[in-house]
Amino acid sequence: MDMAWWRDLVIVIWGLIGTIAMIFLCIIFLLFYRKATALMESADFAVGRLSDLVDYTKNEVISPVVQFGTLVQGIIQGVELFSNMFKKREGK
Repeated sequence: MDMAWWRDLVIVIWGLIGTIAMIFLCIIFLLFYRKATALMESADFAVGRLSDLVDYTKNEVISPVVQFGTLVQGIIQGVELFSNMFKKREGK
């Protein structure tokens, strides 16, 4: 057996090791992809539920509070207007 035969044997062995390593990495990547896909679907569902909760809170809590605040502010401005009308003018 000459040196060329050993060189070819080493090339074949390294080729097999590289092929097995590539198959192993592809399997690991596929398993990771499946887990990540399931995690992303779960996150999308949670975001959808959170969005529904925010919309409900906005419609049922924040809107009435803003309307009540606007009403109170209007009453305060009306009282200030009438109190300024009947206030004695100072400095004349």
